[in-house]
Amino acid sequence: MEFSWTPEHGDLRAAVRSVLTAKAPLSRARELAEAGERHDPEMWETLAAQLGLQGLALPEDVGGSGGSLVDLAIVMEEMGAVLFGGPFLPTAVLAANVLAALPDDPVTAELLPPLAEGELTAAVAVVESDGRWAPESLRTFARDGGGGPVLDGDKELVLDGAGADVILVLARSDAGWNWYAVDGRADGLTRVPREVLDGTRPAARLELRGTPARLLGEPGRGWAVAERMRRTAAILLAAEQAGAAGELVRRTAEYATTRRQFGRPVGAFQGVKHRLADMAVRHEMARSAAFWAAWQEPGSPDREFGALVARSYCSDALLQTAKDTIQLHGGIGFTWEHDAHLFLRRARLDATLLGGTAEARAALLPHVLPDPPPELEGATP
Repeated sequence: MEFSWTPEHGDLRAAVRSVLTAKAPLSRARELAEAGERHDPEMWETLAAQLGLQGLALPEDVGGSGGSLVDLAIVMEEMGAVLFGGPFLPTAVLAANVLAALPDDPVTAELLPPLAEGELTAAVAVVESDGRWAPESLRTFARDGGGGPVLDGDKELVLDGAGADVILVLARSDAGWNWYAVDGRADGLTRVPREVLDGTRPAARLELRGTPARLLGEPGRGWAVAERMRRTAAILLAAEQAGAAGELVRRTAEYATTRRQFGRPVGAFQGVKHRLADMAVRHEMARSAAFWAAWQEPGSPDREFGALVARSYCSDALLQTAKDTIQLHGGIGFTWEHDAHLFLRRARLDATLLGGTAEARAALLPHVLPDPPPELEGATP
């Protein structure tokens, strides 16, 4: 079936854009980041009570709206344009996808309804010291603490890790990789806020020392669920990156038509026009990659292929577009007061969240070259 926008898609986009424009413009994201605040609680309540965005793509039987991945991608695209941060990505995208993959678990049944209602925030802890999404890089272990499992290890770059109500931790046990739910106030848990490049997305280091935890789902399924979550998150992150790139194109095109040099708008000069055209093309390609992937059937080869394409392209596209924005704004673009650096910071952080683009391209190789030439066999990032 061919992709097409529906009236419901348009209504959702308009509603989200209206609320973000009124209550969470880019200036508000800057204020929160410079003040070191986690998020705007009033805005979080608005997202839940007025729009129901935290549970948009969750099933109705757990309090969600039963929306599609395309619906959530529209939301993420609009949030990208204003650099909306805080708990939304870790809670409504990362944690929600882990829990939704473990539907028959009693702990999941307990956590999903308040998460869908916006009453609970959650973080997801996967990567460790080297930042790699690879089993051999993860050394957090679960053991029997007498009254249930306890965790030992350290997790890095945990988005909203210092403030989330509950943390979903990927750890190894004798049965294999498992997910565990850890209360944010649990004994043996130390949360160390990190100074990250993008202040709109607080992150923390977690130190787990005999920390009580609750097992989620069947033992041994943890890594498969993590990979499924990463595929979905890659698509939604790509949609957000497309939204940010689109806003940069809009702002830069507007500047190029109003800023004058030598008696002419700077946009009249060939070098500026060519770079603007490149920015616009990157934005359209990023947007197409994100929404094509979101449109594919969950669990299908096309969904996996689309997620890898989105990861391979969109992070680099936003990063280059942010750099071009700074260049085309001239001297003002390099100042702290201008917003261009905020997008560059977001692009830099996003590129580290789910594994690098080189890793994604290596994983994409078997999809595009089923029989790669000998010099590419076993290619690594």
